[in-house]
Amino acid sequence: MTTAAAELETEMRRLRVRIISLTTAQLDEAAPPSPSRRAAIREALAEFSAIGSEDRPVPELGDQTLADQVVVLLEHGLRSARALPESDREHRISTLTEAAVRLRRNLA
Repeated sequence: MTTAAAELETEMRRLRVRIISLTTAQLDEAAPPSPSRRAAIREALAEFSAIGSEDRPVPELGDQTLADQVVVLLEHGLRSARALPESDREHRISTLTEAAVRLRRNLA
């Protein structure tokens, strides 16, 4: 496993814990520039899909699945990156990691 992949897996764990810990009221709170933390998560899901899942639509499931959706899309992006040439692989993993870090910071 590369350092970049390890960093992404660490971010996945951090995000899962962060999202699971949010109450419904906290999900409703603003997370500028998004109108709410929930919206920030949904926007990030679309971004993760665009980066690593060929921009597939992300279904809007309930709040209880937000953390799982984040992890699934990031894991899929990581798996799909493994099929790319090394330079493209590192770029995709770095892009996913940057997006994950940005989401975690927006949720703080």
